[in-house]
Amino acid sequence: MKRLVPYIRTADGAIQRLSDRIYDSCGDSLEPYVHTQNLVGWPEPRVFWAKETGPSLGVAPMGAVSPD
Repeated sequence: MKRLVPYIRTADGAIQRLSDRIYDSCGDSLEPYVHTQNLVGWPEPRVFWAKETGPSLGVAPMGAVSPD
C-alpha cells in the first residue's frame, strides 16, 4: 500500500501540493496518472500527472527515492 499526496498543476504551470489530502492507495498502479515530472524543492522527488500538459491533477508517492 502506497501513501499518495495529491498535486495540482494550473494552466500557467504553477504546482500546488495538497498536504491535507494524503491518502492510501490500494494497488500498485498509478493509472490514470502516467505522465512523470521530476520535482525540485518539494518533499517528493516526482509527481505523476493525469495529463501531460496543461491543468492537471497528479499524485506523488510519499517516501519515494529521488530520481538522481
